[in-house]
Amino acid sequence: MTQESKPAQVPMDLSGLQTSYANVCRIAQTPNEVIVDFGMNPNFYGAILDEPVKLSNRVILSHDAAKRLCLHLTATIQSYEARYGAIELDINKRLRSAAPSAQTNSE
Repeated sequence: MTQESKPAQVPMDLSGLQTSYANVCRIAQTPNEVIVDFGMNPNFYGAILDEPVKLSNRVILSHDAAKRLCLHLTATIQSYEARYGAIELDINKRLRSAAPSAQTNSE
C-alpha cells in the first residue's frame, strides 16, 4: 500500500502579520533577487489629487520564489476569472461598460 503524499502543513505564526493595500507595484531585479515595491497611487483614475505615488512596502524574493509566486498568482486569477468573468485592465472600457447600468439605476 502506498500512502498518498500530501503537502506538509507548516505551522505559521500570524501574530506579527500586517495588512496593507496597494493599487500600484514596481518591479526591479538584480542577478540574485527580485524586488517588488507596493504602494498607493491616489490618482490611479486620473488627476484627482495633487499627491505623488507613495510606496510603502518592499518585498525581496529569490528568483525561484518569484517564479513560484507568479505561478500561484496566475492560478488564482484564472480561478477567479473562471468563476466571475474576465478582469478588464483597461479603465476606460470598465467605465464605459459600467455607464449604462449607472444611468438605468438613476432613472
